[in-house]
Order: sequence, then structure tokens, then C-alpha cells
Amino acid sequence: MKKTFFAGLVVVVPIVITALALIWLFNFLDGFLSPFLKQTLGIDFAGVGLLTEIVLIFLVGLIATNVLGSRLLRYVQDLLIRIPVVKNIYPTIRQIVEAFSPSKDSSFKKVVLVEYPQKGTYSLGFLTGEVSLAPPSLDQRFFSVYVPTNNLYLGHVVLFRAEEVAVTAFTVEEGLKIILSGGTAFPSVIRIRDPKGKP
Repeated sequence: MKKTFFAGLVVVVPIVITALALIWLFNFLDGFLSPFLKQTLGIDFAGVGLLTEIVLIFLVGLIATNVLGSRLLRYVQDLLIRIPVVKNIYPTIRQIVEAFSPSKDSSFKKVVLVEYPQKGTYSLGFLTGEVSLAPPSLDQRFFSVYVPTNNLYLGHVVLFRAEEVAVTAFTVEEGLKIILSGGTAFPSVIRIRDPKGKP
């Protein structure tokens, strides 16, 4: 009976927590604009705030991909960077959001394995760029790797020599899934590629 009960618990608890999380998220996002729309336009039904937010975000995306709109948004961003308190918060948040966008230059490029924090211990990381050191006597090829230490949002940026970085065949989405799952999403075999993407 104990075994059967816990088997049922393993099935029910994740479903209930997921449902509660989705309900909370829906209410949280819907609550931003719903009161405003109710007061100004008299519109009041569940989901109107969330729907309006989706439409607004889509419109901002259209403006951002337009030549004139992108210039306007760049001007607004430059303005935000000059505001004393905002300039310390906004650029950091923007970089974090851009890191997860595959269309941005600053995004995670590849999922890699590196020996970190010590030899013989492998950590999953995200390749963010290539770096060279100066003066010429120290000139070597390095890869900048973001190694998450707490879920995904906290971690270290570490420079590794190119030969110390094993590029995996994982997509960035698969790498994120592995880290957010605490490693339970790791496949039984990890395919390694060279930095140019060849097996």
C-alpha cells in the first residue's frame, strides 16, 4: 500500500504543482493591465490583460525589426542607460534576456563540457565568445564559457584554452533543459564535436 501510494504521489504532485504554477502565472500576468482596462474601457473578463500584453509585445517586436523603429528604441535604450539608478539595472537585465535569444550576437552559442572547477570534474557550460590575450607573447586562442552554479541565473564566466573546451552536439535549448532539470535530462551518450561543429 505504501509503495502504491507513493507511486500515485509521484504522478499527482508534479501535476498539481504545475497547474498551481500556471494559474499563479496567469493571474500575475493578467493582473498587470486588467485593472487599467476595466477602469478606462470598461472591459472586464479573465485573460484580457494577458491578451493585451501579448499584442503589445508583438507590436514592440514589429517596431524593433523596423529600421525607423529600431533607431527609436536605440534612442530610448541610450536614454535609460543615462538615468542614475536605471543604468545599473537595465543593461544587466537586457544582457541576461539577450543571452537566451538565439538571434542575438551575445547569446549562448554552443553547449560545452569543461574541466571545472578542478581537473577530472566536468561541468556543462555555454560558449559565449572567443577571446585573445595581448601582448603578442601571451597571444593564445581562448573561449569564454559561462558555467552556471545555481540553476541558470548565477554562475561564473571562465576563459579556457580552445583545446580545453569540448563542444557537445546539444542545442542550447537541450543544454538549458539539462541544467534546469538538475542533470536528470542528461542522455546516456554525449556526442562531442570540434569547435567548428564537426563530429
